[in-house]
Amino acid sequence: LEQHMLLLTVKPPACSSQGFIARRAPQLSLQRRISYEETFFAAAFAATAAAAATTGLSLKYGGRAIRRRQRVVCRVATRMRTRSAWLFPPGAGDIAALTLGEEPMEEPAQGEVLVQVEAIGLNFADVFTGLALYGPIASGEVGGETGGFVPGLEFAGVVQSIGETSSRPGAKRVHGGQLCELEEDVWNIASMAADKLKIGDRVMGAMRFGAYASHVNVPAHQLVVMPNGWSFEEGAACPVQSLTVFFALRELGAARAGHTVLIHSAAGGCGLQAIAICLKLGIKVVGTVGSAAKVPVILDRFHSLKAEQIVVRGGNFETQLRGALRAVGSDGFDIVLDAVLGSFFKPGFSCLAPGGRYIVYGAASMTPQRDKLGIWGWIELAWKWLQRPWVDPLELPGVNKSVMGFNLIHCFNNAKRLTELLQELLQMDLPPPKVGHTFAFDEAVEALRTFRSGQTTGKVVLKMKSKK
Repeated sequence: LEQHMLLLTVKPPACSSQGFIARRAPQLSLQRRISYEETFFAAAFAATAAAAATTGLSLKYGGRAIRRRQRVVCRVATRMRTRSAWLFPPGAGDIAALTLGEEPMEEPAQGEVLVQVEAIGLNFADVFTGLALYGPIASGEVGGETGGFVPGLEFAGVVQSIGETSSRPGAKRVHGGQLCELEEDVWNIASMAADKLKIGDRVMGAMRFGAYASHVNVPAHQLVVMPNGWSFEEGAACPVQSLTVFFALRELGAARAGHTVLIHSAAGGCGLQAIAICLKLGIKVVGTVGSAAKVPVILDRFHSLKAEQIVVRGGNFETQLRGALRAVGSDGFDIVLDAVLGSFFKPGFSCLAPGGRYIVYGAASMTPQRDKLGIWGWIELAWKWLQRPWVDPLELPGVNKSVMGFNLIHCFNNAKRLTELLQELLQMDLPPPKVGHTFAFDEAVEALRTFRSGQTTGKVVLKMKSKK
């Protein structure tokens, strides 16, 4: 009853049909209205059999008599499934207010896939979402729905069902999907992708909010089957961070063999993926980290790198970068990938080669180390904002450099290109991402606090408890 349309074989009762159904509704735990049609049938799944029946009932439908021996089937809508999900209250603003609860969710629509989530990847966007500093939350575009909203951008799990409902789902929490309205041509791409998936597939995927849950409805083109041998934790660590840095390198940076790239936060999830991609493409790498303890994490994973290529930020940062450039035999960086900003922006910009591109996709230096800003938190944030780096656009033509910024969350309607990039990534045959820290699903708040500290390496992941 929870997953299928039920076909009732109706026998001639001694009472009216409405009474027949009304008496049995409590037994069936029905939560939706039962509808009749003069000539219709439905399939009843009880294991593998479906049955239809011809009745000898004489009943009334719509105020008029239906002829005896007419084929009558009761189409019974099943009760809505439930899931566990982490919810921020409307507008968010307090990480400690993230609450785990049970809630109903709708069935997947055509082009969507219902995934039983096994692992969830954390991103800095989740931290800024909780503090109500993330763009879509701060602007009110997302997060105003009554009852709150579910955060989270990437996950891995198992396909549980493939949608058949033809109506397009609303971007509401009750649907159990992402908070994003897709265009019709994107739904067409999703429908074609759904045809290539089957129940039981182990998949990883990205979505525009909504991943902190035990089950999610996801447009099929936002999923890919995980490579053989990958764990669910490794799958959850891949989609968003890999697409983020690959989009930055390929689409914005026009990266190619022989280039030199500076990668900030090189020991983090995005940083390690960026290094792996660059090495595959024949690109020279210089990485930066916030502490010396993180250097071995990089060198142990990428044996071709030298210690001189990893800069521990501090002191005269520009001098440090010039030394690393000499170590790789380059005069300047063709691309800088920066998710830190703050005082490290100007030295990196100064070290750009002519024609170089400085790509910003985050601002970890602005991260408040508290659950809720409060008055002092806002004062501290305002001070950092006033000290943020400036670039004069009039000077850019003279120095022949570019500053670019992007956020993957705004690219979900560019489905065709994102799908192409994801397939190109998979064809690179990269090693599985490094998972540095794993928390249980019910430890999401603690995981976010650990993640925002800046002391982690690799990906931080939530893992569902194994079913006994």
